Amino acid sequence: MRKEISRLVEIDREHVLVSHIESVLSWDQETYMPPKAVEERAEQLALLEGLAHEKLVNPEIGSLLSALGSTPGNPLGDSGLSPEERAYLRALRRAYDQATKLPADLVTDLARTTALGQSAWVDARTNDDFDAFAPFLEKLLDLQRRKAACLGPDKPAYDVLLDLYEPGSTEAGIAEVFKSLRSELVSLLGKIRSRPQVDDSFLFRACPESRQAEVSQWLMDVVGFDKERGRLDTTAHPFTNTLGSDDVRITTRYIQGNLASSMFSTIHESGHALYELGIEPSAAFRRTKLSEAASMAVHESQSRLWENIIGRSAAFWAPNYSRLASLSGAVLEGVPLDSFVRAINKVEPSLIRTEADEVTYSLHVILRFELESDLISGRLAVKDLPAAWNAKMKDLLGVVPKNDAEGCLQDVHWSCGLYGYFPSYALGNLYAAQLWDRMRETLPDVDASLRRGDVSPIREWLREKIHKPASTWIPGELIERATGSALDAKYFVSYLNEKYSRIYGF
Repeated sequence: MRKEISRLVEIDREHVLVSHIESVLSWDQETYMPPKAVEERAEQLALLEGLAHEKLVNPEIGSLLSALGSTPGNPLGDSGLSPEERAYLRALRRAYDQATKLPADLVTDLARTTALGQSAWVDARTNDDFDAFAPFLEKLLDLQRRKAACLGPDKPAYDVLLDLYEPGSTEAGIAEVFKSLRSELVSLLGKIRSRPQVDDSFLFRACPESRQAEVSQWLMDVVGFDKERGRLDTTAHPFTNTLGSDDVRITTRYIQGNLASSMFSTIHESGHALYELGIEPSAAFRRTKLSEAASMAVHESQSRLWENIIGRSAAFWAPNYSRLASLSGAVLEGVPLDSFVRAINKVEPSLIRTEADEVTYSLHVILRFELESDLISGRLAVKDLPAAWNAKMKDLLGVVPKNDAEGCLQDVHWSCGLYGYFPSYALGNLYAAQLWDRMRETLPDVDASLRRGDVSPIREWLREKIHKPASTWIPGELIERATGSALDAKYFVSYLNEKYSRIYGF
């Protein structure tokens, strides 16, 4: 390795360490931190974010990148470098160019306001009090607009924010994908509505938190979560956080009358964790920018694939159902496997995104995408968000929240600064279906493996194709290398139609 790259890795790892320390505090804030500690925690996070920013805008990084031939126009650098070295330069160049465009005071203000906003959101959601959160939302939107203006002064603000999570994406491009997807989903939903509805009433029998916790711990084992490299805790809104290369924390929430909620939340977050724990560039580039996920849509493809394509399949539950029935107590007493599988795949428009079925889920995402665009552009005022949310819910899903807690306050994302993130969920569904289609071609025994209770072939295929490469390739390249073709929604549409025609009999 050239001495310039060795030095870049040294500086980069210092930045990653500070970021991981910051993640420890963020994780603690959402799990165990006393409520009154929020103001000092906000200052702690702001300080650490400022330190991380200082590390990343170090002029020495720019000089070293230039010495290696990496420029904004040619981020890969000199052609004589190895493919992994060039991939690393591209990843670091992107991070460096973004960081150097952001003033330090904006970076720290964003961190501070985000910490305070998250706390305010938790209280507002608990108390169904949108007005209490509105001032924080106003400030966060203003800060995001300023951030976008710094990063891409000649581009629409929302395009800039979308690119942070899915490199190369634009509002127009995503809107085009969502337009055709929406049409297909509405058509499929119409077919389902014409058939007798599935009975899932038994899933809402009371189930103590202690039993749900046992189920969650067991499910982590089933999918292969290494508990010596991570753990499970509870929070208001489930998430996964990477505190280190061997420390990935996941969370879930337990609702006494909804066993399926914690089950699939745990599988979903375990999918994220398997990705993080499976990242494995060569030793020379561990704990650097090359050790980060390719994009958030790729990340979501992993959680959605484990949660839905695998976790809601009959093949997955064939060897596991009896154990689930035993752990959950009376919830599944007298319920045959076939009825259970049909119940966990019931399609019915609902209020809460994280509880939505596979068919209506992406409609929830489209709603947030459209509202987020309107908020960032200023076409929608914060004070009008609750009414706009309810109107879109009625238009897209035919249901209206009875309060803001189950409406515009249900998601944590806007309070923690994740503007441009929501489309990743729906794009992740598309990636997941395309990966699954390719996996079944290359692993023809995969269904039989699931029925034997062996998920290792799936986990290892994903590890080789998606996890280990990390950000070696940009998302489009990664998916095309893994599947042999560019992103195409047809795989997701075909998967849904085949699955639900079988469940609903049309």
